[in-house]
Amino acid sequence: MKIVAGKNKGNKLKPLKSISIRPTSQKVREALFDIIMPGIGETIFLDIFAGTGAVGIEALSRGAKKVVFVEKELKCVKIIIENLKKTKNYQFSLILNKRCLTGLRLLSRKKYLFDYIFLDPPYNKGMVNSTITEISELRILKEDGIIIIQHHKKEIVKNNYNGLKMFRQKKYSESMLSFYKYIDN
Repeated sequence: MKIVAGKNKGNKLKPLKSISIRPTSQKVREALFDIIMPGIGETIFLDIFAGTGAVGIEALSRGAKKVVFVEKELKCVKIIIENLKKTKNYQFSLILNKRCLTGLRLLSRKKYLFDYIFLDPPYNKGMVNSTITEISELRILKEDGIIIIQHHKKEIVKNNYNGLKMFRQKKYSESMLSFYKYIDN
């Protein structure tokens, strides 16, 4: 697994072994950032269900000011820390070893507002809808921010979550990227 672009381009990230996570492929990461660029510079990015941290570290490599990683698995958190230190991005990050909804509520209490929120929950476990609903209720996305969900192509996602509306969707093999933002009626 390599960083695709930016100051850390070509750096190999440490993968995670012996736990059932599905890292975001290099192809999907590249497509994701091609879509949201050039707006990534100087932003605050949230990587939920962070796994190895590849998406958040890619954001830092491409100019994000800060990335918050939320990951419940301690093995994953240790890999994220190693990958951040290897790419010299540790000081630009915050890592929460928490379950998704607990982490989101903590970030809301601390008054965080994000430019980009990326979530890649386990496929077909019903976590997409509950997570984006919680994000919309907590109002942790800036008014001009974007949420990107990576989900299985057969998983049903809504077009609207409390004012967050889908404005783009792309398919990559078994994965879909669905993009949401606040859109006035």
